[in-house]
Amino acid sequence: MFLDESMMNHLMPTLDAGRFFRKSLLLLLAFVFSIVAVAGPRFGIYYEEVSRNGVDVFILLDVSRSMLAEDVVPNRLDRAKADIQDLLDRVVGDRVGLIAFAGKPIIKVPLTTDHGFFRQTLRSVNTNSVPHGGTAIGDAIRLALRAMPPEADRQRAIVLITDGEDQESMPLEAARDAAERQVRILTIGLGNPLEGGRIPMRDPNTGQLTYLKYNGQEVWSKMDETTLREIARITKGEHIPAGTKSFDLGQIYADSIGRMQGSAYQTEQRQKLRQQFQIFLVVAVVCLLLYTVTSEHREQPSNSLLR
Repeated sequence: MFLDESMMNHLMPTLDAGRFFRKSLLLLLAFVFSIVAVAGPRFGIYYEEVSRNGVDVFILLDVSRSMLAEDVVPNRLDRAKADIQDLLDRVVGDRVGLIAFAGKPIIKVPLTTDHGFFRQTLRSVNTNSVPHGGTAIGDAIRLALRAMPPEADRQRAIVLITDGEDQESMPLEAARDAAERQVRILTIGLGNPLEGGRIPMRDPNTGQLTYLKYNGQEVWSKMDETTLREIARITKGEHIPAGTKSFDLGQIYADSIGRMQGSAYQTEQRQKLRQQFQIFLVVAVVCLLLYTVTSEHREQPSNSLLR
C-alpha cells in the first residue's frame, strides 16, 4: 500500500449517507422555495388608499344618408368627423370608443386609449359603414351601455352626434337606462332646423350628382332638437344645438364632460393582499448557503488521535 491510512482518509473521505441526504434535502428545499418566490405568493390583508380617475366616453356618430346634407360645410358627416378629431386632442387619460349608427349601430372602436387606432378607424367611417333604414338613436345608446364596464372605477359618458329625430328605437327609454347607470349623454344636433338640407346622391355609373327623392319630391333633411334635448335632460347631460354653425367639440368636451374628470378623482380604501415572496426567497438563500457549507462525508478523527 503506497499511502498511509490517515492520508487515505483525507484524500478519499468516506461518504456519509445521512449527511448526503441532508445536503440533498437542502438543495431541494432551496429549489422549491425559489419556485414559490417566483410565483409571487400573496397573503396578509392590508388596506390601501387609491384614486379613481378618468372618463369612459363612447361617441355615437350618425352615418345615415341625411348626414351627407351640405347645410353644414363640407357636409354634416365630414364636419362631425373633423370635430371628433379635435376632441381627441383634449382627451387625456380617458378611454374613447366609437359607435357608428344608422338603421343599426355597430361598434367600430371599443373603449381604448389608443387614439391613433381611433383616428385611423374614424377616417374610414362613411355612410356605407352600417346598414341603412333609419336613425336608431335608442339602439346606439343601448349598445354603448352594454359595451361599458358594469361597475367601472371611472366616470362614464356618451357623446351623441346626429341630425335626425327617432322614435322607433325608443331613445327616451334608452336614455332612462343610461340615467340609472349614471351615464351622462351630451347631445349635438347638426343641420338646419328650419329649411333643412337636400341629401346629395351620386350615380355610381355616370358620376352625375342628384338629390335623394321620395315620391318624386326631393327630400329635405331638417335637424330636430326635441328628442335630443330630452335625452340630455333625462341623463343630466347637455344639449348643444350646433345647427349649421361651426362648433369646437374639444372645447365642448372640456366645458361639459371634462368637468366630470374633476369629480372622478376620488379616494377610497381598497383591501389588498401583501406580496410575500421575500420570505420564501430568504429561506431559499439560507438553504443554499447551508448546502454549500455542509459536507456529505463522514468527519475524520484529528491527527492527534491517530498518533
